Amino acid sequence: MKKLISVMVCLTFIACSYAQKPKADVPVAAKTAFAAKYPAAQKVKWSVEKPGEFEVEFTLGKVESSALFDTSGKFLESEIEIRQSELPQMAKTVISKDFAGFKIDEIEKSTDSKGITSYEMEAVKGKEKLELVFDVAGKLLSQKPVEDKEKEDKK
Repeated sequence: MKKLISVMVCLTFIACSYAQKPKADVPVAAKTAFAAKYPAAQKVKWSVEKPGEFEVEFTLGKVESSALFDTSGKFLESEIEIRQSELPQMAKTVISKDFAGFKIDEIEKSTDSKGITSYEMEAVKGKEKLELVFDVAGKLLSQKPVEDKEKEDKK
């Protein structure tokens, strides 16, 4: 009986490991561009953002960061985690006025390939979950509902 249980546990483990997402086959050009742009990066982990775009998550100093590169190695965007206190004052004012009662989470400072910076975050109140995007002056650029991860996975 113990052997049967051991075999079942092993088979379950093997089946689960094969069911996981395959590792991203990251083009050399993307890896090279990343290494040149972020030579001090640590804890590097690559994944496929969408076909032709590769996201790399890493730590720079003690800051959680990510960057996006295409197959040719072109830099598309970077994101770093920040605290709410680091947002522009106008953004903090809009949040306290228009999103009172919402919990602000996952705040990121995003910079695209042209050097344009924005601030992206989630605002949660009960079952309502929004993605908010502000510009550097603190003006609200967009506000859209965020689908539940479980709902997205079922699609």
